[in-house]
Amino acid sequence: MSATNQTSEPVEIGGEYWDAQLRAFDALESGDYDVVVFRAGYGGGKTLFGSDYVLGEAMQTPNGHSLILAPDKTKGGPATYKGFYERLPGENTVPNDADGDPENSPIVAGHHGTKHRVTLINGHIIQLGGADIWSRFAGTEFNVIWCDEVAHYGTTDLYDLHEMLVTRQRTEQGPNVTLWTSTGNGFNQFYDITERQIQPDGAGGEEPLPWRDRMKVVVGDTRDNPFHNELEKMKAQFEGTEREKQALEGGFSAAEGLVYGQFSREVHVPEVDVDGLIPEDATPIYGYDAGWDHPRVLVQWYPTHHDQWIATDCYYASEMAFDDLCDPEDRSGYVYDNDLERGPLYAEHEPEHIQKFNQAGFNAQKASKSLDEGIPFVRGLLEVKGDPERPGLLVSDDCVELVQEFQSYKEEHVGSSGDVPDHVLDASRYALFTHDSEPETTVHYKSGSMPSQNSIR
Repeated sequence: MSATNQTSEPVEIGGEYWDAQLRAFDALESGDYDVVVFRAGYGGGKTLFGSDYVLGEAMQTPNGHSLILAPDKTKGGPATYKGFYERLPGENTVPNDADGDPENSPIVAGHHGTKHRVTLINGHIIQLGGADIWSRFAGTEFNVIWCDEVAHYGTTDLYDLHEMLVTRQRTEQGPNVTLWTSTGNGFNQFYDITERQIQPDGAGGEEPLPWRDRMKVVVGDTRDNPFHNELEKMKAQFEGTEREKQALEGGFSAAEGLVYGQFSREVHVPEVDVDGLIPEDATPIYGYDAGWDHPRVLVQWYPTHHDQWIATDCYYASEMAFDDLCDPEDRSGYVYDNDLERGPLYAEHEPEHIQKFNQAGFNAQKASKSLDEGIPFVRGLLEVKGDPERPGLLVSDDCVELVQEFQSYKEEHVGSSGDVPDHVLDASRYALFTHDSEPETTVHYKSGSMPSQNSIR
């Protein structure tokens, strides 16, 4: 690609590309897709590719506007942003390096470091932002949007993000395409969208993604990249390991640093009918995690025929009053609408909520919330042992959020008060660990509030 600077001299943008990158370029230029995903292993040239695509389109679109999103500004600085600045034509174009300044590039007219904004000589503005606060870009139209390392957008709902981004791409000049680049880091929403191509829970669950025909996924195996300068080292490090799919093939592996790294769909999410695993006379236990800005959760666990626990049902809702879950006065809410069988319930320490659960017929009490003891206990349940070998914990594929949290909850999240993927895991830990450590439970009912037997299943 070439552009012209203020002196009318041609300036080269980009360089040579390997097969997977060329296929992704073809998809971007076809006009057939709203989203093009370039998924490759380590060293697949994802940041180089995204940077060149944005710059090439920007130089062909005077006075336009483009957006580059990293997971957040902290992670974006040394990775996505730096990679983008390095692809600018010219010398010393990376800010904060010695004498580095994007304005050293012959195609850059201005750079605002605090706002992470580059203005090109043709008036095109390139905004660099973070996906953690993507809502701030909802009022602007963009010719090009590039989202880098999408599998690492930990607290960002990718379905909501796509909905916002696609509405921001209706410019007259075009090309009005969003590019996603990433490795396959964990079995999360990026996996559900780009590999399974399914809707989120609550909007169809396992149903096909409505816009899957408007998305093109290009997968590149790093070993096919002739420009990789450390390929032999990468092959020695990852071939034959659990991380080979992510690191080399452009596929998916469990996220690094997971708290529950033993969990896998193949082992812990049964394909057989869940009801057939549960004795007819089995009584469920429940875990409850209160929430408002963060989700409120009630998760149901049953014992199986084989001395296991299986999660069978989950209420998961944000910004909903407690009565939406359980209103014993009106006998309404999720508990009543789904006729949940009553049993022991281990709750976060919200006295009013515990009282209402008891009024509704549950044996509700404060949960043991110890992370130091509870996490190792759940890890122990995930282990496969016995003869025949079986895990001690299973999860129905109806409990979508719990599966996703098992596959995305990292050591760095433990004990954090931020928006981390641990809400169903917390509720499950409350139930499983407290029930094991408190074998005898007592039902506490408020005087005069004993429910009738026909209200308890």
